[in-house]
Amino acid sequence: MNLCKATSLNVMLCLSLISSPGQAQTATPPILSPEIAKDFVHAHTLLDVGDGRKMNLNCRGDGTVTVIFDAGLSDWSSIWAMVQPQTATRTRACTYDRAGMGYSDLSDRPSTPFNIVADLRNLIKKAGIHGPVVLVGHSLGGFNMKLFAATYPSEVAGVVLVDPTEELEEERARPLVTAKFGADKFKKMYSEENGPAGWLAHFQSCVESAKKQDLDPASDLYKQCTDPVHLPLGPLIADERQVIQVRYAYQAAQASEAQNCVIAPVPHLNEQYAGIFGKKNALGNLPLIVLSHSILEMRSPTAEEDQYVLLALHDQTTASSTRGQHRVVKNTHHNIEVEDPQAIVLAINDVLDMVSADK
Repeated sequence: MNLCKATSLNVMLCLSLISSPGQAQTATPPILSPEIAKDFVHAHTLLDVGDGRKMNLNCRGDGTVTVIFDAGLSDWSSIWAMVQPQTATRTRACTYDRAGMGYSDLSDRPSTPFNIVADLRNLIKKAGIHGPVVLVGHSLGGFNMKLFAATYPSEVAGVVLVDPTEELEEERARPLVTAKFGADKFKKMYSEENGPAGWLAHFQSCVESAKKQDLDPASDLYKQCTDPVHLPLGPLIADERQVIQVRYAYQAAQASEAQNCVIAPVPHLNEQYAGIFGKKNALGNLPLIVLSHSILEMRSPTAEEDQYVLLALHDQTTASSTRGQHRVVKNTHHNIEVEDPQAIVLAINDVLDMVSADK
């Protein structure tokens, strides 16, 4: 078992790429304007994080508190194009690309959440960002930000977690599912048949193909190896995402993140997660808002049970801070940042208000 145990729930949440390309959005936010989109289809500030690698950082706005965004698995800074500009009207807002994603160099290290946190911390220092920051993360990025906050609490002023991935899911879900649905349902949810059998080989085939040559955007392989199009982000970002997703660096980074999040067991990491989050109030009294999606993922054979576990674990994460709040965002799937960006903007503003009141 790993951070994202290979279950139907975590396959749906962590592997957003298994959604069919062009999946309809339930909410209907306006298409992102080309003027804003242009700012998310090129590199911004490339900073050396200490080992010769450069990582992309995109900051806009001014303010005494900096808000930093981390995307979910298979994703990078452009996914925040409907949220970051709004946050930047109030304070400084920065998106970044993890190693190998977007415009950041690929790393030789495995993309474990601990290595991701170390990269982000180095990037913050290299960028000269001072003072405690507010962290915002979606899905796998949500867990990364939760881990950052628990590991370096003095460097964090507040946290917004958007449909975050949860650590040690099977262990935490067992008593919840057994009590509500019975032991047989728990076994079904966490059986191998509902896990992503073959995904590791699939990701390796994506990497091996891209290493030989860029993937063909018109091929079925490309569709199976990439994140689906998010229509509200518009055609400019869609076209640029295709340019990036055909490349070896993207495929290798995606595979490394998926392996260390979803597929391969890494027991020593789970032991570390248990040590960090197993204690009461792991996030102390940090201002914290957790957002969850509301629409059942009907492709899962255990959709109702999956949603129950998701909300229950998000409740537990919310309780890791004495000032945690949990909000379920109506009419949204997993990608809340493109289906209801205003819900995230509101949560960030509420956390900033709490941070300001603490001063």
